[in-house]
Amino acid sequence: MYLISKKGWDSLAERFRMNDVFHGTRIGIISASVNGTSYNNSLVLKYNYDGIYLKSAFIFRLFHPPIFIPWKEIKYVRDKKIFFSNMKELVIGDPFIALIGLQASVYKRMEIPITIPHQ
Repeated sequence: MYLISKKGWDSLAERFRMNDVFHGTRIGIISASVNGTSYNNSLVLKYNYDGIYLKSAFIFRLFHPPIFIPWKEIKYVRDKKIFFSNMKELVIGDPFIALIGLQASVYKRMEIPITIPHQ
């Protein structure tokens, strides 16, 4: 788990670690990729007016602290197709910190309060 976190999660946790309780709308348990590392059905996604919150499933919490990413830190979103799946890639940070891949249907369920540039 330590090696997996170093490849994907660690760069986000350095900047966006959240130790407080998060209040927002729960999307549920999702699959996503973080810097190329897949987290299949192992992340809880919530959002509110300020940003998005990701927490790993209990079994993966070691080396994967919860994170909160403000909307303003999502620099742009681009479409991607993997086999038959429509995906959205969120580019985080300027300078670049991480790339988060979500299924397009998950991204669409979030009510985003700001306009994020799309590529």
